[in-house]
Amino acid sequence: MILYSLKNISYKIDSKKVISNLSNRINSGEITEIRGKNGSGKTTLLKILTGLIYSKDLHCHTEIQNNISYLGHKNGLVEEITLRQNFEILDLDLKNDLFNKFNLARSKNQKVFNLSYGEKRKAALIRVICSNRKIWIMDEPFAGLDSSSISELKIIIKMHVDTGGTVILSNHQEELKDSKKINLEFKDD
Repeated sequence: MILYSLKNISYKIDSKKVISNLSNRINSGEITEIRGKNGSGKTTLLKILTGLIYSKDLHCHTEIQNNISYLGHKNGLVEEITLRQNFEILDLDLKNDLFNKFNLARSKNQKVFNLSYGEKRKAALIRVICSNRKIWIMDEPFAGLDSSSISELKIIIKMHVDTGGTVILSNHQEELKDSKKINLEFKDD
């Protein structure tokens, strides 16, 4: 099923065109990688797909309503409280297996501001995974992760898609196997 249909999407930031006449389709049950150089519009496209930026040229299937879990550049965690409290205020289960897989089990009772960048990113990824949403949209999810966490995340992404989920992500790392690529070109006009 087609989740998103993009028809000649263009977008400017401060009169600089970051996306120009992009047309594509994103299907459910797939991994879609948004690839391109810095400044090519990857984050902007993800924000368009989530609805944070409006585009009249984006057509969405009704299945996306209330079914997206989004991870942007910021991790969406309250720094002054513990990881446990962050999950409690979102009414999310602290899934011990995920905290163990990402080597965060001992950090649940630490305040977020005491964690490293990579630990914060892993906690934010666990938030997305625990959301029980079918569509995961993630901006550079591998940034700041160690190699074992990258491997674990790739397995989790594949399992999510194999069980009917959809993953859309921007990525500067090694390309994901069996993913659809949308390559954005940097426009300097």
